[in-house]
Amino acid sequence: MATDREACVTAGCFGMPFLLETSNIASAAALCAGEGLRFVELNSNFPQCGLDILKKTPLRELAQEHGIFFTLHLDDRLDAFDFNLLVREAYTRTILDAIRLAKAAGMPVINMHIPRGNIVTLPEGKHYIYGEFPREFEQAVLKMRESCRAAISGSDIRISVENTDGWEPYELSAIEILLESPAFGLCLDIGHDHAAQNRDLPFFLKHRDRLIHMHAHDGRGQTNHQALGTGEIPFDDRLALAKEAGATIVLETKTAAALRQSVRCLRERALV
Repeated sequence: MATDREACVTAGCFGMPFLLETSNIASAAALCAGEGLRFVELNSNFPQCGLDILKKTPLRELAQEHGIFFTLHLDDRLDAFDFNLLVREAYTRTILDAIRLAKAAGMPVINMHIPRGNIVTLPEGKHYIYGEFPREFEQAVLKMRESCRAAISGSDIRISVENTDGWEPYELSAIEILLESPAFGLCLDIGHDHAAQNRDLPFFLKHRDRLIHMHAHDGRGQTNHQALGTGEIPFDDRLALAKEAGATIVLETKTAAALRQSVRCLRERALV
């Protein structure tokens, strides 16, 4: 019998994000199914998708009703490496709660950002506090990794780490530590990478076997989250990379109109 992840990926890997204009999870699920997509990435930055709300939402029933599944994007500000232990523990509990929710709802992927940490500005420039205290940072990363590994044990859930503004060396070191566990993988956001002049792409190509998730959208220069086919990002190549890896792909636009335009673009190119 196929696992939740195997069933999701083999059935079709394009999905949509939770949008500001979708008033609730049911309407997002209906839009997803109506566009022929396979999943909705719930985003805990929205009040409708807070973990306390999602725990009370019949996600498996909604998924079955609409023939879709769900993934989860954790709060952008989440920082389970914070040097303040009380803050770190609160964020770690949030991740562990998300893992329990994912198990209950059959979510194959939980997506997260790597926190950049606090910045100390000196006369000669900016210093990242995590980079300045590598031993303490590494210990925090290891502790978070092992907590997640233990919580995920026995399931096929994986946590994907997404690029944002171009990773700093200490962030890359943290990701390498996380990738030592099979519980973690990578999420390539092609718009973020384009805006950062493809700074992170070599890391993804080096670890292409760990690519499990992708945020796909178009853009020009520093502007992204646009409909596919309206910008300058070579998304055909990026989607080929995702499909080769068997990754789930979120069409991460910010409006329903741009989402529909992206779906039309993919159909015109016979990519979906």
